[in-house]
Amino acid sequence: MKAAAATILASCLLLISHAAFSLKYPVEIKPGPVCYVINGTISFTVSGNSGPGNPADPDEITIPLKRAGRLLLMEAKIDNETGNFVFDTGSSKLVLNNTYFRKYVSIESGESGGITGSVAGVRQTKVSRIQISGLSYTNTMADLVDLGHIENRRGVKILGLFGFSLLKNMEIVIDISRNELHLYRLNKSGNRLSSGSREFKADISQKVQMYQDVLFVSSQINGKVLSFCLDTGAESNVISSASSKKVMSTVSITRRSGLVGSGSSSAEALYGTLNDFAMCGRQIPQMQAIITNLDNMSASFGFTIDGMLGYDFFEKGQICINLVTMEMKVSFNKNQGN
Repeated sequence: MKAAAATILASCLLLISHAAFSLKYPVEIKPGPVCYVINGTISFTVSGNSGPGNPADPDEITIPLKRAGRLLLMEAKIDNETGNFVFDTGSSKLVLNNTYFRKYVSIESGESGGITGSVAGVRQTKVSRIQISGLSYTNTMADLVDLGHIENRRGVKILGLFGFSLLKNMEIVIDISRNELHLYRLNKSGNRLSSGSREFKADISQKVQMYQDVLFVSSQINGKVLSFCLDTGAESNVISSASSKKVMSTVSITRRSGLVGSGSSSAEALYGTLNDFAMCGRQIPQMQAIITNLDNMSASFGFTIDGMLGYDFFEKGQICINLVTMEMKVSFNKNQGN
């Protein structure tokens, strides 16, 4: 593989299997109009991306977040184009909406993958400059994908997805209740450079793992340890329909729901409540989740992915992620957890 241009694109065709539930969960499933955006796009570039911002950028930055449905949006300027980007920790890089950047010089990049199927016709380009609040980047590689279907469903102009690789070596605090994203520059030991910043007071803390710029965290359902991808671009949590009987016995199926991914395709899935979800031994009640097949996503990574933690998880409190010490801390809202 040639490192200069090598792009590994993981195809995540996630098929829905209703048969997994029909025998063990004889409940009435009421159809509902709710349709969730679950990007689940996994694509990463071996080389070519710039580092996390400019050294001249401030040590502490607060970025306002807007919402479109349950998508978290931030305003950014890409070269001369200003607009909304989905803050998407489930996307490992910068993804641009081809509608607004089709004139950029690009190269064929094959196919990427989303939760509803493969995304055909993905191309790759280079962005000269990105500005977002107090952050700036230069000469950044990006994928070009058609995101018009997400715009249409949410009724808002979306220029692209802002991935996790742009925030390396930082501490990130996601505060949905205040619609804010706080970024802190860190030293080599993982301590904040801004000495006057307020310390994050956590209810729980645990290590996270990063694989190709995507973060994974362990959780427990009915005592079984599971691996979840952290994905702010997902409007709902997701759990694998292939989970063990011990896990699925705690899930209450409530309705069918539609899925929209990074491609233009959609799918139908089951929606329910995870009644025994815990993190670091602490129960987190009323965790809603889409139930669908994650086999292809697991195959693309080379290990089993049990689910994705999306909006339903991030709204439980403030989430702090240190990308040097690889630690996640959670400060729950007062009405969350036991």
